[in-house]
Amino acid sequence: MTTSTEDATVAVAEFVRRFEQVWSRPDPHRLNGLVHDDVEFIQPLEGVVRGHEEAAAFWQRLFTLIPDVHGEVLSWGVRDGIVYIELHMAGTLGGAPVEWVTLDRIRLEDGKVRQRIAYFNPLPLVRAVVTRPKAWPKWLAAQRLR
Repeated sequence: MTTSTEDATVAVAEFVRRFEQVWSRPDPHRLNGLVHDDVEFIQPLEGVVRGHEEAAAFWQRLFTLIPDVHGEVLSWGVRDGIVYIELHMAGTLGGAPVEWVTLDRIRLEDGKVRQRIAYFNPLPLVRAVVTRPKAWPKWLAAQRLR
């Protein structure tokens, strides 16, 4: 007989598997498939994002700036109903590689992200935009999507 704790752990492991699959070859539609209709994102360099429509716009800005962005799950855990996923992000910005590591604090509801708070150092991204003139047009295009 399984307990509710075991069932919850299995559900989280399944979510992390889907999360990892989507981030290995992401696109805005697949990413939005992971999130609840009333999702809330909180992260550096962006205002708070709420709901599917704002999430779709957020993904579009990200892919405008870093078209080949992708992520690799490094580790994950769950505590008190909160999922923590360490993710190595990489892509090309302004004609050169850029990468960073984020720790996402995720609250799930019905198997989808209800809230995500991302903790990462934004300096690699800021430095890449500022020091790579090729990145400026894409950065401006992403800002116009706001």
